[in-house]
Amino acid sequence: MKSYLSILSAASVLTLAIALPAAAREYPVGGPVHAHDMEIAANYLLDINMVPMTSDMAMGKDTIHLETDVHATADNQWGFPDGAWVPYLKVDYTLTKKGSDWKNQGTLHPMTAKDGPHYANNVKMDGPGSYTVVFSYSSPEANGFMHHTDKETGTPGFWQPFTESFTFDYPQK
Repeated sequence: MKSYLSILSAASVLTLAIALPAAAREYPVGGPVHAHDMEIAANYLLDINMVPMTSDMAMGKDTIHLETDVHATADNQWGFPDGAWVPYLKVDYTLTKKGSDWKNQGTLHPMTAKDGPHYANNVKMDGPGSYTVVFSYSSPEANGFMHHTDKETGTPGFWQPFTESFTFDYPQK
């Protein structure tokens, strides 16, 4: 009977381990900062797959899923609800490693996950070290997002491209 209970307990633990996948851990890169009525933060995750995988998404050793979260702040002038994800942005990044001439540049793609929509890409790193990432944010208007301009319902024109810079260590523990 004791042996049967041990087997049953082991099977329960195994079933629970399979049924409850490990939560993806986000490693902080920087922020939140506030710019142009938005709250901006950045982080990275490891071992993230997406569909469709575009040709510029790296995989393998020393690859991170670099993300930026961009949400509207209360009373923003463009009509987005407080905390809403800001769509249609074009977000480019330049990643450099301290003490070397290594550089990686690209574009973050709009996507969603269980924790909500964001802009991200899988990025190949140059091993352990201190990195600086500069994100360039272009407005939704640059991607064809329209806005009303009439007196009663109109919003002002969107912002000119701007940058935010964060320094972080890779890998983090």
